Amino acid sequence: MKEALGCDYIINSWFYNMNTGKPVGNLKINGTVKANAGWNSYGLTWDDTDIRMEVIPDNGGKNYLSGVELLTPSKGPDARLSYDPAYGGTRGRSAVLLAGDYLILYCTGDGTADAKTPEAMRDDLVELGGQYANTAGLRALGLDSGGSSQCDFDGKKIYSSRRVAGYLAVWTKKAGNTDDTEDKPVSRKTVCLDPGHGPDTVNGSPDGTYKEKEFAWDMYTRISPLLEAHGVHTICTRTEDTNPSLTERANVSNKANATCYVSLHSNAAGNDGWYNASGLEIYTSQGPMTAQRNILASDLVNAFHAAGVSLRSSPIKHQMYTVLAKTDAPACLIEYGFHTSKEDVEKLKDSDYRDKLAEATAKGICTYLGVEWEETEVSELDKAVDKLAAAGLINSPDYWKAGDYSAENVRALLIKWAASL
Repeated sequence: MKEALGCDYIINSWFYNMNTGKPVGNLKINGTVKANAGWNSYGLTWDDTDIRMEVIPDNGGKNYLSGVELLTPSKGPDARLSYDPAYGGTRGRSAVLLAGDYLILYCTGDGTADAKTPEAMRDDLVELGGQYANTAGLRALGLDSGGSSQCDFDGKKIYSSRRVAGYLAVWTKKAGNTDDTEDKPVSRKTVCLDPGHGPDTVNGSPDGTYKEKEFAWDMYTRISPLLEAHGVHTICTRTEDTNPSLTERANVSNKANATCYVSLHSNAAGNDGWYNASGLEIYTSQGPMTAQRNILASDLVNAFHAAGVSLRSSPIKHQMYTVLAKTDAPACLIEYGFHTSKEDVEKLKDSDYRDKLAEATAKGICTYLGVEWEETEVSELDKAVDKLAAAGLINSPDYWKAGDYSAENVRALLIKWAASL
């Protein structure tokens, strides 16, 4: 079948009952409904690109398929699974997982050490997906009918003696390298970044002009691409609009087997008003200073010092915070400054200063990981966009999400900016 279709990957999918011939889910191919189960369920749907999970058939696109709901918008990693008893037990399993920008196919053989219960398969998927996306955003469907898993993943094959009622075929788009393109060195190192707090957090400056939750997320969006550009894979403990528990944040790192964990925060002192405490400091769980967590903290402190960032007199401190105590990887928590200090908060609100902090953070992490730092040149277009943002002329969240840096839009914004001067 794979050879006939010319696809890159193929895996069994469960659409019909082999005994009755009746559909066991919802299936639509290129606009034509092939199976209608008579009920709604969460399933995978797509048009030509951008596969996603939605309630189908109601919200389905040109294509959709359903299966056993393992991870959905309403069913998290620890939720009770619902499936026919015949699907239970320890068997070979097939599933498809959405993890951020990744589509991951999962298959294990019947009667092997990798055979799983549905719950154990989901645990595998959560651990695998946590390397690429926040656990809360993972989406997965079970595709097998219990013991009939088969696949061909680029020549790696699993066979079953049982016939299956359908296949999911995947074609990948291969981009060729150009002469002036040089691949970044591959790194197996993974850094877990933890933007502190979340949307329901009120921490901020006494005058209300600064919010820690916004700062922490913004710092993540600046640090992550710097690390990725140097071949270091990053994962995040949350999405912009979620606030997982401290234990859940640590578990994201643990399940991904991260190389190190860095939590991003700003500090506070005093009693609800302005206070004179200022400067950056870093927390780890405990000594000695020869422990990897403290070597990480020391490399970060050195990077901040080299960047001219104001530090506390004793910049490395120890405290058994949950995210530090429950994280398996060397972990530290950065307090970039005090949002209760008038001096610090003005810096923390400044975009250029945030860039300085982000670069120093990424440099310190790269030093710890043994990754050579290469200075990257900022394009003239990026500089223009940054200047426009600093002037308050790019203030639409939709603009940023769209990422529309077309010459036409930038030209229009430059004209508007010039007219305001």
